[in-house]
Amino acid sequence: PTAMGRRQMLLPMGLTGGQMLSRLALIVACSAYTVAGPALILLNNHIMNGLSFPYPIALSAFGVIFSAAVCRLLIITGLVPLTRPELTCSRGFLVLNTLPLAALAALTLSLGNSAYIYLSVATCQILKALTPGMTLFMAYALRIEEPNGIIIGCVMIICIGTAMASSGEMGLSSLGLFLQLSANLSEACRVVLSQRLLSGTGALPLVEMQHHVAPWQSVFLLAASAAVELRTPSDRAAALHAVASYPLIFACASGLGLGLQVGALLVIKVAGSVTMKLLGIGKNGALVLFQAARGAENLLSHQLAGHALSTVAFFVYSLVRLG
Repeated sequence: PTAMGRRQMLLPMGLTGGQMLSRLALIVACSAYTVAGPALILLNNHIMNGLSFPYPIALSAFGVIFSAAVCRLLIITGLVPLTRPELTCSRGFLVLNTLPLAALAALTLSLGNSAYIYLSVATCQILKALTPGMTLFMAYALRIEEPNGIIIGCVMIICIGTAMASSGEMGLSSLGLFLQLSANLSEACRVVLSQRLLSGTGALPLVEMQHHVAPWQSVFLLAASAAVELRTPSDRAAALHAVASYPLIFACASGLGLGLQVGALLVIKVAGSVTMKLLGIGKNGALVLFQAARGAENLLSHQLAGHALSTVAFFVYSLVRLG
């Protein structure tokens, strides 16, 4: 057979080379996001608890600042050319895309962290389980995604399973409820707007999007941290002392933050915003089930059922997306 024929024989029946590359890109993007997420969570937990740095918004800002610096450097040096240089001076793009994305990222973290003051951890986790459903609705409303019945069913089952797994002592406060649901809505809007910029007609390359958005996102996150976390001179002094004392650890957190941002945007670009949100839920559910199986976690029967339900539903969702 010819060289073309041999290549076609190597492909699974019914798949073209372009489809295979698309699936490979999806697997690579999801794998990168899955690996970077837990690594950053463990390191951030060490920084906030072990190094006495209880400022999660400021800690999140480090990764965004590093991302902004790297992307700007790639653009300035010409290693990554701008495909749409006119957007740099476009006031419309700034007002309609850059500033909303930056503000939504800061709102998600600020509102979400404030909700923990008024709600229990279990209640916050149950409410966060609604975010994939909100994301799916936003993506459908903006005609970015056209989900079928199976996709909608899987998303709803994952949300229900996560709520079951997170259920515990419920403590409801009307203000806390408003803060957490607002944080969910901000996050849903942010990832859907990111998907709109990264896919479809006139899509921006990932580095170019971060070149525009990340600097403003850094500004909004630092402003949110100053308003919510670093309000007193003693807090600001303690934060600066921690960074000065452990520069390499904070540099590692910044690098992992860059990896997580790139991984998340790759998943959004390749698989969509809903998949990105569900990937975190599916990953966490599988990890908890693994821990329970080896005796490292003690779960109640309804929690175990919830994690199992979410994990199975995410597996079905993944098969449907790949198919």
